[in-house]
Amino acid sequence: MKVQFWGVRGYVPTPHAAMLRYGGNTCCTAVIGEHGELVVLDTGTGFCMLGDELMQGEFGRGRGTLTLLISHTYWDHILGLPFPGVVHIPGNRLDIYGPDSTRGSLQMVYDGMLSPVYSPVYGLAHIGATHRFTTISTEPFTIGRLLVRALPLSRRQHSPIWAYRLEEEGRVLVYITDVRYGEDGIREEAIAFARNAHVLIHSAPYLRTEQVEDYGHSRIEDAVEVAQAAGVERLLLFHHAPNRTDDELDAIVVRLRAELAAHDSPLQVEAAAEGMELAV
Repeated sequence: MKVQFWGVRGYVPTPHAAMLRYGGNTCCTAVIGEHGELVVLDTGTGFCMLGDELMQGEFGRGRGTLTLLISHTYWDHILGLPFPGVVHIPGNRLDIYGPDSTRGSLQMVYDGMLSPVYSPVYGLAHIGATHRFTTISTEPFTIGRLLVRALPLSRRQHSPIWAYRLEEEGRVLVYITDVRYGEDGIREEAIAFARNAHVLIHSAPYLRTEQVEDYGHSRIEDAVEVAQAAGVERLLLFHHAPNRTDDELDAIVVRLRAELAAHDSPLQVEAAAEGMELAV
């Protein structure tokens, strides 16, 4: 598997000179399987940039297939879907997996986002690409030769949040975002879910010392502790706070690496940046 980061910012896009190296687009991560499977984790504003790139290939000719794994339906994880040309070209196919809630289905959420009040697209019926929605569950499924597992991270039925684990030929990628570990049992379930992952992508907007409203997020230290407890090889922090500058992120990573080295921890820690690619 290969991973490409197209959006790593949380909450709102941040087009600011002090954030250019890590980037200001919201959550969007592409995974490319060894046999060409294309999977996208969340469709924040980074999805627009990914879509432009995809238009240079088969998607520009209406022959592309894309699987979307949506963790939840907060704005910073879904806002980019209707804008790229890939979703408007007939012949392209979008398989969209994600959670339904007590407020309605995932399809209803996306259709509502495209209502004439918010968008000139006027609903999913006016998207040219063939699209299919599937409600996510804990039942494993495959995308080509990729095995996908999912885990609910929230006890709130009105706003369910799910994590994803992708496995291919013994290699494991885990994606965890917008989790609050104070809830009963969630930390232990996340640790078990991420067990022995080669790469863990984990939201980490704030430090424990920062007095901010976190809107349901764990802290940077939580991500490190979960990764260590799960025996993860490499931790990629993302969903960076919108006011976190490049220099501040650099300093956090340097400090975390020093602390891990002082305790002889083998865990590798990095902050994800737009344009970053890595092999799992």
